Amino acid sequence: MPDKISIVVLAKDEQRCIARCLASITDHGFEILVVDTGSTDETTDIVAKHDNVRLVHFPWSDSFSAARNFAIESVPAGWIVFLDADEWLSEHAAEELTARLSEWSGAPNLARLVLTPTIFDVDRGIAEEGVPRVFRAESSIRYRGPVHEYPVVEGERDVRVDLARLGVEFRHDGYHPEVARDKDKLHRNLRLLDLALAADPDNPRWWYYTLRDGLPVFDRDRIVSLCDTLRDLPSDNRRTGELLSTAQLYRLALGTACQGLAALRDWRALDRYCGELDRLGSPDGTYFRLMAELSTGVLTNRDLLGAVRLRGDEKLVATSVVDPAGRHLDALIVALLERLRGESEAERYRALCEPWTDVFFDRGRARAA
Repeated sequence: MPDKISIVVLAKDEQRCIARCLASITDHGFEILVVDTGSTDETTDIVAKHDNVRLVHFPWSDSFSAARNFAIESVPAGWIVFLDADEWLSEHAAEELTARLSEWSGAPNLARLVLTPTIFDVDRGIAEEGVPRVFRAESSIRYRGPVHEYPVVEGERDVRVDLARLGVEFRHDGYHPEVARDKDKLHRNLRLLDLALAADPDNPRWWYYTLRDGLPVFDRDRIVSLCDTLRDLPSDNRRTGELLSTAQLYRLALGTACQGLAALRDWRALDRYCGELDRLGSPDGTYFRLMAELSTGVLTNRDLLGAVRLRGDEKLVATSVVDPAGRHLDALIVALLERLRGESEAERYRALCEPWTDVFFDRGRARAA
């Protein structure tokens, strides 16, 4: 008899998308649990229409971890799969989930194993790997942190979990600007991150996510201060059970900071961080430096050849904070071609590329300075 698979959906005011989420996972043999944390819209009414979905209520306590851990305690055994309300599975992915988990059921390290689906953002066209969502409900794995929570093996001293790719795609659309604005995710997350920093100031995770989430509203001094703090934190953060090292989070922070500094047109500070990214072996220093030169300086064919050479190094590009698929570099090459060799040659290359949008580009076309 195959192991039971319980899919847990945390929900609060999700009337926009909860029906789509549930429709994608019903009729596939899953146990489905919706944990509502205080909806005031039609969410619970929509859930109640599904006879095969169990609805429980958990008062919101300023902690996504608390809600997730409550859900874990509500599932006695088998696989537990966390699916956000603004996510859904294709028909193929729902069938594949059962097959993949059946294959993993005999793994030797289930007590500390967490599987990571691919989270595909349909609005941005970006696939995110490494998001920990699936593990055994009877294990000692629990979540830590009020927001951007992460799993640990709970004990006298929390232990880092083992991660492995699940190989199943979850589709997601919660990062759409209108959705984020309606739910005021920015200010909610910053408030919860303040709580995390107050309780655990030496954990580099909270400094990095404060920078990442607050980037749209932070000024240059705040961006630099957060990077400096993260750089100076103790290098050994194993006591937290954190999945990434301090050095890895600092590298992510530098790439994120460059995006904010570029939006602020602070080229001097950006150039300093490009040097740090070069030192750390990141491809992003080249990208931001050349984009700054496109805005302020003189470019040569050597710059174009350097960008093309970098684009061809798929292993290095895959470490990019900006886009591991390298679409930002394609947009850069188009911009360089247009500047150095003319519009027709740029358009020929653009036709081969996927659209890219960031602080410099809108669907592959350079934004006005």
